[in-house]
Amino acid sequence: MTDAPQNPLHLVYDGAVATMTLQNGAMNAIDDALLSAICDVCDDLAKKPEIVVLRIRSERRVFSAGADLALVNERMKTQHGVAAMVETVRLFHRAYDKLVALPAVVVAEIGGHALGGGLELALACDFRIAAHQAKLGLPEAKVGLLPGAGGTQRLTNLCGAGVAARVILAGDLIDGAEAARIGLAQYAVDASELTARVDALVAQIAAMSPDSLRACKACIGVANRMSAEGAKAEIDGLAHLLTTEEARRRVASFLQR
Repeated sequence: MTDAPQNPLHLVYDGAVATMTLQNGAMNAIDDALLSAICDVCDDLAKKPEIVVLRIRSERRVFSAGADLALVNERMKTQHGVAAMVETVRLFHRAYDKLVALPAVVVAEIGGHALGGGLELALACDFRIAAHQAKLGLPEAKVGLLPGAGGTQRLTNLCGAGVAARVILAGDLIDGAEAARIGLAQYAVDASELTARVDALVAQIAAMSPDSLRACKACIGVANRMSAEGAKAEIDGLAHLLTTEEARRRVASFLQR
């Protein structure tokens, strides 16, 4: 007899605030199960106008290390596996687009590393509050891939092409303090102060007019909407890279290390 699989996230409602805690293994790997769970949460929250804030956090030592590279490595070995991985990339986009479209204000509490798809999850949120000690990055080019879940588009829209080049093309890892300085995060504090700082921000937002918040978020969204062309470029680019020998070699080498 085998144990039932653990839910990849835990959702708690408390008045006007919903808290989503990621709990998908030690590194909060983002896989189909977690992405589907995020979609379900968003569909549920869209029907709950009384929820003003969604807080996304992790009790692991990382916020999320991104996609499961072992799964990517296995899928890259066959044409069928590559097709399955491309569908997972499309699921990334659906899940993160649902987060962006939520009427509720979404706050990412980044207490540990947010890398690859983990940072792309945070980029789909309205607020990012990072611990000084956290590392944020999109290192996909190091393994022959690209940030295909909105990273190239949302980071560029948020911080400009120069910062996007630094994080994506140079593969720089940015600590929380630097993330706040360059606009990747709105706030950064010492890890020991993070929970209290997020508590305060969530309370500050929840005290505002829900109708005004929804209207303001909708207006900001119009100005910051990711284009269909940008999303297609990411998906098509990653679909090609998944078939290359260079990417297979780099992913396998990374996993061996």
